[in-house]
Amino acid sequence: MQLHLSKKALEALAVGKTRSREISNEELIAVYEEILLAVNKYFELYDISKFRQKLNNGLEIFKELPIYNIYENNKIKKVGKFEVLNRILIGLHANAMRTDLSVLGFKDLGKLQVNGGIKLSPDAKLIYQSPTGIFSRVVRVKDLG
Repeated sequence: MQLHLSKKALEALAVGKTRSREISNEELIAVYEEILLAVNKYFELYDISKFRQKLNNGLEIFKELPIYNIYENNKIKKVGKFEVLNRILIGLHANAMRTDLSVLGFKDLGKLQVNGGIKLSPDAKLIYQSPTGIFSRVVRVKDLG
């Protein structure tokens, strides 16, 4: 599953990165809420370790953060909204990277491991789909053996 954000959300993230203009709290909160909508709708796998629940619970904490990191002696004293959004995107990316969201009350977003591995039923299907969605191939787990 790939996270898809609106053009407005992507522009807010780009503005936050380049600081080409002032970005508002409301814009960053809207990006967080948009990420939550997508995660709640499409990312069932993130129920492992209760990541979806933790992201939802973290919204109120997120609202109280400053926009940008606050530094003291070249170390982050307080993590900002923009940094948290970047960490969430890293954790949701389809790769092995994990990220620390202890500012929201949890660590290791992206670590989708359970003891003994993820259990799939013999009727489960793996769907290989092209980036455009035009081509796809379905393979049943029981046919892999």
